[in-house]
Amino acid sequence: MWSGIICGPRMRRNLPVYFCEFAGTAIMLFVGVTAVALMWAPASPMPVVPNPMLRRLITGIMFAAGATAVVYSPLGQRSGGHINPAVTLAFWRAGKVPTRDAVAYVIAQFAGALAGAFAAGLAWRELTPAVQYAATTPGEGYSTIVALVAETIVTFLLVFTIFVSVNKPQTASRTGIIAGILVALLVMIESPLSGTSLNPARTLGPAILVPLYRDVWIYFVGPCLGALIAVAAYVQQWGSGTVCAKLYHTEKYRCPFDQCGYRLVSAGETVMREGELGAEAYIIERGVLEVLRDRSQTTPIPVAQLVKGDWVGEISLLLDEPRTATVIALSDAQLRRVTREDFGRILASDPERTQELLRQLARRVRESSDRLAGRV
Repeated sequence: MWSGIICGPRMRRNLPVYFCEFAGTAIMLFVGVTAVALMWAPASPMPVVPNPMLRRLITGIMFAAGATAVVYSPLGQRSGGHINPAVTLAFWRAGKVPTRDAVAYVIAQFAGALAGAFAAGLAWRELTPAVQYAATTPGEGYSTIVALVAETIVTFLLVFTIFVSVNKPQTASRTGIIAGILVALLVMIESPLSGTSLNPARTLGPAILVPLYRDVWIYFVGPCLGALIAVAAYVQQWGSGTVCAKLYHTEKYRCPFDQCGYRLVSAGETVMREGELGAEAYIIERGVLEVLRDRSQTTPIPVAQLVKGDWVGEISLLLDEPRTATVIALSDAQLRRVTREDFGRILASDPERTQELLRQLARRVRESSDRLAGRV
């Protein structure tokens, strides 16, 4: 049974993606452990920053910059750049990552965290043991309960922010930057309480190398609990999961998740055909589409070009009728799927998209009126 699960076609297809998640997590830990070693080790060659809060902020910026760079790198663009079991757990709970992929991601993340922390130890030698490989423990004077609550809260904030950013077209491409800024601020503010792990893999990797297993459970329970609460809060507010489990989705790389809410089309590809039934519309995220109508039953006539922000296929979705035109891609494009279930939520929660849809419908009414007036 297990061989069928592990060696199934889907998992074999996604093996390069799992490696990307491993490598991305390793890079994040290497950069993060390096940041802690350079900023806090007594023998560090870096100038000492006397203000503890400023030093924590600089450390947080360096640590978060490594994670953000991974999200936008080819590694992150392929795997989605989770690099955190709590983030993968959240997307799994939202139904965007299949169980097999979620398990593989988590294994890759833990292995990558260990490899990255180990590599930092080799690179910086005596500096890393001096800071315990950046291991996370409750702050001095704070109980395990305080640390647990703090980890739950900060992970909730991180995951909820990711879900909101990924799902809004205006911020989707900047999700990694937004999350990185948040993490840097959280390190500055919260790290005296728990160390601001936010990530079970980030904690376990250094803990194995020290070794230091005391209170490690906090950094498993807290982030996982915070992630699950964030998913519940998001669904309660917006009634749906995220569009995709990738933090940065582009047309360059195939999405490994079957539940992805984006459709990638190549230049010249037909998006929809006139007369066919349609159960979904699209919002153009990137690219240019051309609308054609076959009025003479011979050669389709171009009637419009659609660009970023425009809707396509909405008439069929609204009226439950066949497509009124053929649409082809003039360039490589990324389209966001809108199903009947999504439609009401988008209209209620995204005024900008609602206004764009109304403007498009108004333009079409005006064009139809002009054509009728020309025939009189």
